[in-house]
Amino acid sequence: MSYKHYIILTIGLLLNLSAHASNPQIHMLVDTCIACHGINGSSVGSATPNIANMREKLFIKAMQDMQSGERPSTVMGVIAKGYTTNEIKLMAQYFSQQQAIPHRQDFDTEKAKKGRDLHNLYCNGCHKIEGQTQLLSNNLAGQQIPYLRHRLTEFINDADPTISPLMKNALKHFIANNSQESLDDLIHYYASLGGK
Repeated sequence: MSYKHYIILTIGLLLNLSAHASNPQIHMLVDTCIACHGINGSSVGSATPNIANMREKLFIKAMQDMQSGERPSTVMGVIAKGYTTNEIKLMAQYFSQQQAIPHRQDFDTEKAKKGRDLHNLYCNGCHKIEGQTQLLSNNLAGQQIPYLRHRLTEFINDADPTISPLMKNALKHFIANNSQESLDDLIHYYASLGGK
């Protein structure tokens, strides 16, 4: 982590202290997430997703699936087991109200252009980006390339049994009609939404 990231993290922690002073329980719960998922849930790490602005139901389901071991994870399965149902609901409520700050990263401009068309054709029904009013699924804009590639590979290889049937069918349809390169175009499009 660079010196600049330490300064940003320190400022964020100080802002969080004042923002959550009225509710120490939320303050305690949320601050345990910052190290991996970034200040207010906007990740700066390549392996962890943004959880800011994540729908409450999706957050709760993800945590429950990791608690039960149904959803594959590295450390989150262990961490999730440490929370009560009520604590998970409090965290879900908090993070759903945070503005997602997409991560700026390098991406291939040509791939991103192709990926935009693919998104509009296959993904926009649930993962709305332009003119969105309410997402049906988690926001993919600006998520890290390694994270997106890993999760989509898990879905395609049936490595995550918690994937919704709708998402599973949509991905199978996408793969049947496109190449692996097309999947990479899609990933670069989501990466492009964080800016360069």
